[in-house]
Amino acid sequence: IRKNGGDILHSFFLFESRGLLMKKKVIAVIAVLALVVLVRSCLLPVTVSGTSMESTLQDGEFAIMSRDFSVIKRFDIVVLSSETLKETIIKRVIGLPGETIEYKNDKLYVNGKYVKETFLDQSFKEQKKREMESPLFTNNFKVTLKKGEYYVLGDNRLNSVDSRALGTFTIKDFKARGGIILYPFNKM
Repeated sequence: IRKNGGDILHSFFLFESRGLLMKKKVIAVIAVLALVVLVRSCLLPVTVSGTSMESTLQDGEFAIMSRDFSVIKRFDIVVLSSETLKETIIKRVIGLPGETIEYKNDKLYVNGKYVKETFLDQSFKEQKKREMESPLFTNNFKVTLKKGEYYVLGDNRLNSVDSRALGTFTIKDFKARGGIILYPFNKM
């Protein structure tokens, strides 16, 4: 009797441990799916395509960027949806809503005050000016932004299709901002 009772008890615990294992697997799958949904809703994977953001970003680099663009600041790197180009582009925010943006002799002025662009590599600027036989890295212009408008430029000003050609962008055009480069690994 004990033997049969032991067999029944052993079978019960074996069934119970299989059920527990199945529960753990289901919980693990649900946790992974929840993590994927969370990551996809908060982060945007981006592959840099083209040279318009050189020398900051290089063609082929892979980055993860934040979908939180509730606060856009000057000089943020952003991912935008361009209706004109029918594609997603990466640029740098130069002008914020209501500002007057002016470039004069390769210098940025916001509302008449000089603002230094420390992210621009001086030797890169000089090299591109020589290559393009251009006296300026950023041609002179002046624009006043309306409420809700942002002005974006590529860091490689002589080879960028940006707000100078596409016009201004609004918050609905923003897809992501900031982030980190994951590949190549030496840029992390």
